[in-house]
Amino acid sequence: MQSEHRSCGGSHASEDTSREYLMPIVKELLATCAQERRFRADDHVRVERQDVLRAGAPSPGPGGWPAARLVIASSTPMPAVEKKVRARYYRRCDPREPVEEADDRYVAIDELAPGARGRDWIRGLATRIELSDTPVCELFTGLPGSGKTTELRRLVGLLADPEGARMLPVLIDAEQVIDLYDTLDVPDVLMAIVAETERRVLQAESDTPRDLRKYSDPGRLWSWLIGAVGELLGAEVSLPEIAGTSLGSKLVLDMKTRRALRHRAREAVADHMTTFLSHVHEALAELDRRARAQGYVRLVVIFDSLEKLWGISSTWRNVLESAERVFATRAAALHLPVHVVYTIPMCLILRMALPVALLPMLRLHDRDGERAAGFAAARELVRRRVPDAVLDQFFGAESREARVEELIAFSGGSPREVVRLLRDVVAEAELSPGVFARILALVGDEYRRTVLGSAYPLLARIAVEKQLPLEHDQREWIDPLLQNGLILAYENGARWYDLHPAVSDIPGVAAAIRASTAVMRGAPPDSEQRG
Repeated sequence: MQSEHRSCGGSHASEDTSREYLMPIVKELLATCAQERRFRADDHVRVERQDVLRAGAPSPGPGGWPAARLVIASSTPMPAVEKKVRARYYRRCDPREPVEEADDRYVAIDELAPGARGRDWIRGLATRIELSDTPVCELFTGLPGSGKTTELRRLVGLLADPEGARMLPVLIDAEQVIDLYDTLDVPDVLMAIVAETERRVLQAESDTPRDLRKYSDPGRLWSWLIGAVGELLGAEVSLPEIAGTSLGSKLVLDMKTRRALRHRAREAVADHMTTFLSHVHEALAELDRRARAQGYVRLVVIFDSLEKLWGISSTWRNVLESAERVFATRAAALHLPVHVVYTIPMCLILRMALPVALLPMLRLHDRDGERAAGFAAARELVRRRVPDAVLDQFFGAESREARVEELIAFSGGSPREVVRLLRDVVAEAELSPGVFARILALVGDEYRRTVLGSAYPLLARIAVEKQLPLEHDQREWIDPLLQNGLILAYENGARWYDLHPAVSDIPGVAAAIRASTAVMRGAPPDSEQRG
């Protein structure tokens, strides 16, 4: 198809005249699409108000083409938006960039739209930590794009408040200290915690890095580790060379980047796990005392990005099983003499006996389909990134709200997806309705490409029941669906699940949902009704 937009005459024509004029154009474009295998030749055409025609492709059956949409509007394209304007707002819409509370793009979702995520998860987490007189160990997760990192930074602010909790937070980014594509083990996690906590305490003490091996428990831990690992490590990291730098940070970085070294260290620690844990606890207790000496109430460690443990296509199952061993089987080793919050992969929620706090998506609709508070929160996310006056340059004042609502609905309530779609919009110099439809279609294709036909019945079951199946043999299917954001989690009173809009629109999934709904209501499936 050479063009997704046709100018459809002046605005003085009546609605019927406009439709009459548009029909030949639609048929011509559909014929072109059919030739290019973008639609079937028997696709239906639906004429809507304001001279907007949409051609939707129903399920063509085996050998057919994927569903698609064609949007033809009678209005002319919006004038091209200046490049400097697009560049400015494109940079404000980086979906991978977490924002701080002080950033003008930050939205206090739980204050603006109470109930959009069921409850204020982060304030509740901060309260449990602040009120406890013994160290807490919390597990926290969420779907990709739910805003975990932004919210954990908010947790840092709440706990560091000098007028409030007055703690010294240690925020660790797992991507900097852990190889997320390899299996995980307890020593990897605990050594990273000690190294990063040591570095943070030194910053609080306004001290220059120095060799602490002989003078503090962290130094004794690293010396013991070098001795336990033996010549493999000692031959490549000499102690004089480390003097004047952070020994712990050097060892952790080496273990992250060198797989053989990492596995050798694990083996050495496994033979002396009790001694290793004792050194870790002594080191953290000493660092906690040093933090208190600086006027802090105590230390709190927040280990972010561990939920990104996934590996690659050939290793993801082993990586996930290793994470399960660490956070479920060996969870006792993760309890430390300081407060600690671990993020874990979303798909572990079906495997955990311990409670896990889950940050849900923005609830755009209730389970029964009624509009919910999440829409207002998502609308403010858009407004903080790109003001309405600027959006008018892309959508036009009359179409702006309808287009923004369509964008939000397509996101499924994922804050990251809202920002990502908005960035795709801002990247376009001229945004015709056809271009906007193409943006949504391309993003939808990314989700649809990851869904196998054999998963349709399971997806339909989740869409109808709004819960995840608990059968053990379903886990292998559910794990990648959760990790890739094809299944979304929500909460209003209780946790429930639904499909990403792009997934529920897949013809085979939609047909399976209709069949499951009919069975649940006691009606025969469509095929029986037609027979």
